Amino acid sequence: MVPASTALLLSLLLLPMAAAAAMDAAERETLFRVMEAVSADRDWRSESPDPCSAPWPGLECKPAGTGAGGGNAAASALMHVTRLDFGVEPNPTCKDAAAFPPEVFSLPHLQSLFFVDCFTNPAAATTLTLPAPANLSSSGLQQLSIRANPSLSGTMPPELASLRSLQVLTISQNGLVRGEIPQGIGELTSLVRLDLSYNSLTGPVPSQIGELKSLVGLDLSYNSLSGVIPSPIGGLRQLQKLDLSSNNLTGGIPDTVANLTSLTFLALSNNGLTGHFPPGISGLRNLQYLIMDNNPMDVPLPSELGSLARLQELRLASSGYSGPIPEAFGRLVSLTTLSLQDNNLTGQIPAALSRLGRMYHLNLSNNGLGGAVPFDGAFLRRLGRNLDLSGNSGLCLEDRSILRGVGVGVGSCRVAGGGDGDSSLLRSSATWRGVMKRGGGSRFGLLGPACVVVSCLFALNEYAPY
Repeated sequence: MVPASTALLLSLLLLPMAAAAAMDAAERETLFRVMEAVSADRDWRSESPDPCSAPWPGLECKPAGTGAGGGNAAASALMHVTRLDFGVEPNPTCKDAAAFPPEVFSLPHLQSLFFVDCFTNPAAATTLTLPAPANLSSSGLQQLSIRANPSLSGTMPPELASLRSLQVLTISQNGLVRGEIPQGIGELTSLVRLDLSYNSLTGPVPSQIGELKSLVGLDLSYNSLSGVIPSPIGGLRQLQKLDLSSNNLTGGIPDTVANLTSLTFLALSNNGLTGHFPPGISGLRNLQYLIMDNNPMDVPLPSELGSLARLQELRLASSGYSGPIPEAFGRLVSLTTLSLQDNNLTGQIPAALSRLGRMYHLNLSNNGLGGAVPFDGAFLRRLGRNLDLSGNSGLCLEDRSILRGVGVGVGSCRVAGGGDGDSSLLRSSATWRGVMKRGGGSRFGLLGPACVVVSCLFALNEYAPY
C-alpha cells in the first residue's frame, strides 16, 4: 500500500501534467469545426477528443505564459493551438468539398496558419472570407500563407488590415482571387514579407505599401495591376526583393527606387514601363539580379549599370534599347548572365566582355551589332550553347581557326577572293542539310536549318568535311 503522504505528493506532481494536456472547451470546439470544414482525414472528435494532448501533424499547441503577476495557474497551464497547417502530407489533407473556414481566426492564440494546395476542386469553389474587423483586432496571428489553391475565389479581403501582428503574408497562386490590393495594407507595419503573386488582382499598387518600413520582400508579380509604380516604395530601406513583373504597369521607374540600397533582386519584366533608369541606379551596390525584359523603354543602355559590381544576372531583352553596349559592362566582374537580345543595339561588342570570367550565358541576338567578334576560342568553348550572336548581319569572326567550322549566323571577316578565306566562308544550305542528315539534327534536337547560334557550330565540328 502506498503511504498517504506519497500518494498526495504524486497527485500534486501529476496535476500540472494533466492540466497541461487540457484545452479550453470553447477553443477545442472551434478547432473541431475548422477540421470538419476542411479535412476528412479522420473523425477528429472521436479520435482526438483532446487534440493538444496528442497533437497530430499540422497541429502545434503550446501553454500560455503565466504573466508577471502569476495570474490563475490553472488557466495559464492550458494548452492552446498556435499553428495549423493544411493541404500537404503529412499535414491534414483537404477534402474535395473543403470550405475556407473564417472561424479559424477565432482561435485566440493562433500564430501561424497555412492552406497550401488545399482548395483544388473546381466543382466546389470556396470563397476567401475573413471575420469582421472587430473580431480580428485581438488576433496574434504572425504568419498567414494561403498558396496554390486554384479553387479559392473572392476578392482580397480588406479585413486583412486588422491582422496587425502579421509578419509574413502570402496569398499566392490562387488564380481566382481578384479585386484590388486593400488600401489598408499599409497598416500592417510589422510585415517583413508580402507575397500576393500569381493571382488575378487589378487596380493600382497602393502607395500605402510605402508605410511598411520593415518589409524585406515584396512580390506582386503575375497579376493584372495597372498604373504607375508608386514613389513611396522608395522608402522601404530594408527591402531586398522587389518583384512587380508580369503586370500592366506603365510610366517610368520612379527615381526613389535608387534609395533601395539593400536590394539584391529587382524584377520589372513584362510591363509597359518606359524611359530612363533612375539617375542614382549606380548606388544599388548590393543588387545581384536586374530582370527587366519586355518593356518599351526605348532609350540607350545606361553605362551606370556597369557600376553594379555584384550584379550576377542582367536581363534587358526586347525593350527597344538603342546605341552601343556600354564599355562599362566589362566591369561587371560577378556577371554570369547577360541577355540583351531583340533590341536595337548597334556598334561593336565590347572586347572587355570576354574578360568576364564568371559569364556562362550571353545572348546578343537580333540586334544591329557589327564588326569582329572579340571572343577567343577559350571564351567560345566555355559558353558553348549558351552563346547566341545570331541575327546581327554585321558581325563576323576574324580568325576562323579559333573554332573550325564557325559560320552559321556569323560570317568570316575575310574578303572573298582572299585565298584561304574563300574556303572558310559560310557553308551552303545544301552542305548544312547534309550535316543534319548525317546525324546532327537527331543528336542535337534543337539544331536545324534555322539554327543561327554561334555555339551550334561546336556540335557540328565532328561532322565537318575539312
